[in-house]
Amino acid sequence: MVGLLLVGCGKHYWNKVGAGPADFTKDSNECARENSVQMSSDKEYAIVVADLYRACLKRRGWGRAQQFDPPPPDWFRGIEDDGPVRLEPPAGPRSDLPAVPSELAADLVGTWAGQLMRPSTTGRRSYPALLHITEERSRLRGSLEVGGFGRRALPISFTLAVNGSALEASGLGADNTLYRLALQRR
Repeated sequence: MVGLLLVGCGKHYWNKVGAGPADFTKDSNECARENSVQMSSDKEYAIVVADLYRACLKRRGWGRAQQFDPPPPDWFRGIEDDGPVRLEPPAGPRSDLPAVPSELAADLVGTWAGQLMRPSTTGRRSYPALLHITEERSRLRGSLEVGGFGRRALPISFTLAVNGSALEASGLGADNTLYRLALQRR
């Protein structure tokens, strides 16, 4: 007698009661954009962080489960791995995005000093860095000055995380290198 145990077969799909393909496409695209590091200046390509993407969909009420092919109706395939993807353009101007809260802007606006780090064949290289953040019409803008960096490509965009007086950031450069910033408020 031969027994066969099937564990973990099938692909992962997403479902939300009452939601259809347009709902999933909208939420999936927004979660991908919100949880990615941009790879191109036109923001068409990015590296999506799959764990953050999945958490975003779950916060929006979507459930994820393995299904055999073909999946049942109203189950949709999403992004499953970290990696580069082509992002769909936003559906239009987002009117649901609030202005930057004044308390958040107050925490970020100013000058931050620290190090820009990049991997190299001999380990990690560090360069002195200054990040200037300003507020313009409820939007934050930043400019980065890096000393001793030469003519290498700088990251196109950064994802920021603030913890008290410390700011950490990561960004993918035009040279496909992941750069990190570790800064303190000046």
